[in-house]
Amino acid sequence: MDPAVRSLARIERLTDVIYGLSFLLILLQIDRPDPAVLLSSESLNRYLNDQLPSLGIYLTTFVLVGFYWQSHLFMASRFVRSDATHRWLQLGGLMGVALLPFVNDLLELMPLQSSIQVAYSLVLVQIGFFDLLTLVHGWRRPELLAEPLQVQHRWHLLFELALEPGVCLLSVGVSLFLSPAWWEWSFLMLLPGYGLLWWMDQKALKTPRIEDQSESISPK
Repeated sequence: MDPAVRSLARIERLTDVIYGLSFLLILLQIDRPDPAVLLSSESLNRYLNDQLPSLGIYLTTFVLVGFYWQSHLFMASRFVRSDATHRWLQLGGLMGVALLPFVNDLLELMPLQSSIQVAYSLVLVQIGFFDLLTLVHGWRRPELLAEPLQVQHRWHLLFELALEPGVCLLSVGVSLFLSPAWWEWSFLMLLPGYGLLWWMDQKALKTPRIEDQSESISPK
């Protein structure tokens, strides 16, 4: 097997392991109940209410990292081999993924602390930033890609990979200049972005059909 192809397979296995461990460690940070304390329905309800902030942070982190993982899988499918620069860029993004359980734990302890919110957002920015650099490196080294991307596909992929880190940067501004209480709500700005991506995907699917129909009815 070509060493460049083997390196790509190994970095993808490492990526899956680190993402999986990050998901698991974030889940394990939720406090487990003490059976000696949960002796009545009232104490059980109080425990569940106390865990709602942690569950909210867990859900937010899981969804954000899940979208990062989906974007990574889509981008990784474009590569057929790796080089040293590609491997280092991938490791830079994985460093952010490995840091997520740590900043997530800090956020659960002090959810309204602005400095912790900023650190959390910047870790997410780091993951997306290195994915963007990986994409640009692939454009500069087309021999690493399965096939060259058309210009419109490049802009679509660039927007998709820049969406999450862009919103995370905006959340930093919300926490610092508006209110830490609004920080978590700022991630809802991802929803219209995902809606726009879905619309662009649907439009891209319809365009080839229109072209095929026009070719079929054109005079020979």
